[in-house]
Amino acid sequence: MLRTVLLGATAILPALTLPPAGASERRPSPAPRIEPITLAEANASGPDAQGSEAQGPDALPTDPGSELTQASPEAPAPAEPVPSPWGGTLEFYGFTPLRTTTSVTRAATERDLPGLRGHRRGNRIPEPLSRRLDDLREQLPGLTIPDRVKGLRGRLPQRLLPEQVEVPGFTAVTDVGLGALLEHLTDIFFLRGSVEYNRIGFQTDLSYVGLGARTATTFERSRRFFPNLPVPTRTLKTQLAVTQGIYDFALRYRFGERERAIGTPGAVTVIPYAGVRVLDLGLETTSTFEGPLALRSRDFSFGSPIAQPLLGLRGQVFLSPKLRLFARGDLGGFGTNGAVDMSGNAQAGVGYAIGNSTQLDLSWRYLYLARDNGESPNTAYAIDQNGFEVGVKFFF
Repeated sequence: MLRTVLLGATAILPALTLPPAGASERRPSPAPRIEPITLAEANASGPDAQGSEAQGPDALPTDPGSELTQASPEAPAPAEPVPSPWGGTLEFYGFTPLRTTTSVTRAATERDLPGLRGHRRGNRIPEPLSRRLDDLREQLPGLTIPDRVKGLRGRLPQRLLPEQVEVPGFTAVTDVGLGALLEHLTDIFFLRGSVEYNRIGFQTDLSYVGLGARTATTFERSRRFFPNLPVPTRTLKTQLAVTQGIYDFALRYRFGERERAIGTPGAVTVIPYAGVRVLDLGLETTSTFEGPLALRSRDFSFGSPIAQPLLGLRGQVFLSPKLRLFARGDLGGFGTNGAVDMSGNAQAGVGYAIGNSTQLDLSWRYLYLARDNGESPNTAYAIDQNGFEVGVKFFF
């Protein structure tokens, strides 16, 4: 009986001490305590702890939603450098005229009769005058002899001889092609350059061409009294040198885009310029006579440097970033050095960029030079050239 009571009390006592059903749901549970941890500890305790350790202790989370992995705003692009106000070009070119026409005119002059043959022994004439006049007529068909001398024979007193005679003038015209020019070409130099600050600049165009030719004639004179002796040989040599120097120096102002190898299609550049042109055209001949007993030489030169005012215009337009058309024209002289004083250029062509700062040019060029000194006796020349020009241009 007692045993039964103890067993019942033991079963009821735990039920009395337990809280009623639903009491745990109504009682708020205390908030869990959050301990501060470092970022490295958080990475080490996560599911990707092994991958984080492989990346190092300072590796950042790779969660695309994390604020640490969000893309930072792009940094501003560096500013482009300010272009220099200075610029320049340098061009090496060659002008090859396919046709050159040259006209040289020398007016008639008056000279003393003995001087024509080189006899200057006072006032004496060493041979009969009639024979001398016949020889002069053969050498100088246009020689004018006063009427009072014609028909006379023998030696004449000096008072009857003319003091001066007129040596006729001449006009020589040559029309040669490229092959003849290249055959006698001795020197050649062509160079153009420019430099500018902002839009104001200076430019130059230098060209020099030298042509040379040499002829030699050998002749023999038979012996009259000693035919068995060696026949003496005589040689006449003539050397000709023609030079053509054209040197331009000018100030200029640029309208439009700066000159460069690569540009924007449709970009236009126009450059007027004004300055001075120096022309140095010369003709030199050297004649030498070599004989068994004598050696004589005579030199003749023609031409002297002159300076001319110069006005010109040049321009270009880009058809594509690397292809452009260009043209130029200029005039010089304007009659400042005589009755006729003129020079001019006309040129048009295409240019193609073969690098960021290098360009290849091909053009057609016409050159004209003319001058008449207007003196008495006068000397005049005219030079007409046209042909191709090829150049390589560098931009700085």
